[in-house]
Amino acid sequence: MSDMSAMLQARKKPNTKRGNAFDETREPYEPVGYLKKFTVVVFGDSGVGKSSIIRHLLGEEYINEHLPTVEEFFVKQISHKNKACELHIIDTSGTYEFPAMRRIAIQKADAAVLVYSLDKPESFTKLDRYMEEIESCCADSNRKIPVIIVSNKSDIPNLSEPTFRNAHGLKTSACVYLEGKWRCQWLATSVKF
Repeated sequence: MSDMSAMLQARKKPNTKRGNAFDETREPYEPVGYLKKFTVVVFGDSGVGKSSIIRHLLGEEYINEHLPTVEEFFVKQISHKNKACELHIIDTSGTYEFPAMRRIAIQKADAAVLVYSLDKPESFTKLDRYMEEIESCCADSNRKIPVIIVSNKSDIPNLSEPTFRNAHGLKTSACVYLEGKWRCQWLATSVKF
């Protein structure tokens, strides 16, 4: 019996001395947890900076020129809570209307990011359409995915977030409005920082 338990214990401990390429803060030769895959879809109007945000996350340089995206797929390996994760990012088109492709992307997604830009006020109003698509597609498969709203280009001077009036007639920020409306997180960013 003790030989069997010793064998089982030996199986649990890896014999290899491999480091973790995904997390530089870990001690060398510390075993890595399982590889979990997460798919995130990014929606927003054309020119709001979806691809720039993704490139920044991937560690790439900022490109000032706007290159329209049809659909691109990126993979980033990260470590979270001692587990190796693979982040699959679907960068969708803001220029071309591909409802079928958006629906497939939503069906694959574990989470969604909706991006609007301070220099394109109409991009804020399009968030409703993207959120309706996400809710409709998820309702069809009886699931719900987390959504984060990102306000981009906060580095541009003299531009500010839209404001709203609450039920009591008081001004509220875009953050408070969106978090209350859809129960999702909101953040402002700029890839130029």
